[in-house]
Amino acid sequence: MPIDDFLWRAMLGAALLAAACGPIGCLVLWRRLAYVGESVAHIGLLGAALGLLLGVDALLGTAALAIVAALVMARAPDRIIPAGTFVGIVGHMGLALGFVVLAMLETVRADLLGYLFGDVLALTPRALYGIAGVSLAVLAATALLWWPLLRSAAGGEIASAEGHGGRFARTGFLVLVAVVVAFGLKVVGALLIVALIIIPPAAARPFARSPEAMAVLAAVLGALAAPVGLAAAYLSDAPAGPSIVLAAGAIFALSAALSRLARDRVA
Repeated sequence: MPIDDFLWRAMLGAALLAAACGPIGCLVLWRRLAYVGESVAHIGLLGAALGLLLGVDALLGTAALAIVAALVMARAPDRIIPAGTFVGIVGHMGLALGFVVLAMLETVRADLLGYLFGDVLALTPRALYGIAGVSLAVLAATALLWWPLLRSAAGGEIASAEGHGGRFARTGFLVLVAVVVAFGLKVVGALLIVALIIIPPAAARPFARSPEAMAVLAAVLGALAAPVGLAAAYLSDAPAGPSIVLAAGAIFALSAALSRLARDRVA
């Protein structure tokens, strides 16, 4: 296989996924629910393991179980224990069970790092088409549901007053998180996908004048991190998935520095 083929697939797949993560990440930051993305990622690892155990596509197993976990988390009780604690318990139990199942599969033990840190350079044309379709669908769904999602993200009395509409927005938000996390496992892995979700919005925040501007800028910065990270990985022979996340971190550091410089000039 020519080297440019898999590099182009990796770059396009990672850029599209990171762009889809941008607006979702803004909602995650506004809701302060980064732990939910982490818990869904842990469940996604279990889904990949079960998919391999049952002989079906690991990506389908990941997506199915991540969506189921998101629906369960959307109904998380806040009575006996806080909802956040319940979500954390479910996520970590899923991670532990995922490790147990993967340990039972002798033929895929060598691929464990791929599920933890991603294997974007191994994207097949079929996987790329899947990531592209899902990323565009997530972006379209986020655009269509933007106002309910934004109102729900406001929380507090507004969310309580919404009643059924507020619960629908919360469920839709968690399903979108589950979808990007599930497909993100192939790109940056279960341990790093949350970073790809929250870092670009954090980098976009100082320069955004509206929620919509922040969502668009986060998508652009996330997409930019993909080619920058892959180029750094190619030049330094480093792992591709972590390099993409490090590139996003470098963009965040540059954003923070420029923001501080702009404040100092105004002062």
